[in-house]
Amino acid sequence: MIDDLKAMAIFAETIKRGSFRAAAKSLQLSPSVVSYQISQLEERLGTTLIYRSTRKLSKTAEGEILYNHAVEMLDQAELGIRNVSGHNIARGKLNITLPLSMTGDILTKQLAEFSIQNPEIKMHVIYSDTRLDLTADGIDIAFRMGSLPDSSLNAKKIAVKKRTLACSPEYYAKHPEPTRPEDLNDWNWIKHDMLPNTRTLIKDDNRSYQLELEGNISANSAEAMVKFAVYGLGISTAAHWLIEDELKDGRLIQVLPDWEVEPMPLYAVWHGNVTKCSNTRRLLNFIKNY
Repeated sequence: MIDDLKAMAIFAETIKRGSFRAAAKSLQLSPSVVSYQISQLEERLGTTLIYRSTRKLSKTAEGEILYNHAVEMLDQAELGIRNVSGHNIARGKLNITLPLSMTGDILTKQLAEFSIQNPEIKMHVIYSDTRLDLTADGIDIAFRMGSLPDSSLNAKKIAVKKRTLACSPEYYAKHPEPTRPEDLNDWNWIKHDMLPNTRTLIKDDNRSYQLELEGNISANSAEAMVKFAVYGLGISTAAHWLIEDELKDGRLIQVLPDWEVEPMPLYAVWHGNVTKCSNTRRLLNFIKNY
């Protein structure tokens, strides 16, 4: 029975991480040991738990049943240890990813506060404007802005982020002063690789206008977009927190201030089978009032 429990824990981590190699790294074991433990468990149970291919792993119907029990087992074991120890100190690892532009956002401050309250959790925070794969890259929770593709992952909107239409004074002076969104159709747009080539502007009287973005420059970094705008390359819809200083000192000016850029939702995205005792759930509960 003890061997089965150990193998079930390894099996659950393998499913969570998506590969033998990723599970081995998380458990500080060799991939061969992980594979052997699962193979022996399958032999003892007389059934296949995982479909193996060169590209990915997937659960069989029996594997799905055992995985759910294994997750519940590990959750209850952790809860029991916490109760017996007389405290609720969380331990382990937590891999997090969020957009590079959010380095200076309040969310980064909240991650710092979470770490202060949970010093035994080893947090690895990846700032990237490339959307990492939660399973393949071993990510526990991702914070993503904009629309989300359909998937089996859990997602929750936690904030709406303001965006501002801006360009440099020098670029602004090259054009007739705009009074309506249509006047921006022939302006050079600085685009983000991860965002669609359209922007919706909204006026307080509930009018809206969708702009088709045309431009000769794009970047995979929101911060780079701001720099290009400051250097006079064109107009951009930037996250407001990124350009507050530039707006204050005049390096950028707001265009069509009577129109607002449609704000961008911020989502938390995580795996579907996180437990109540998991570090992922602990972080989600911590930032629920973000």
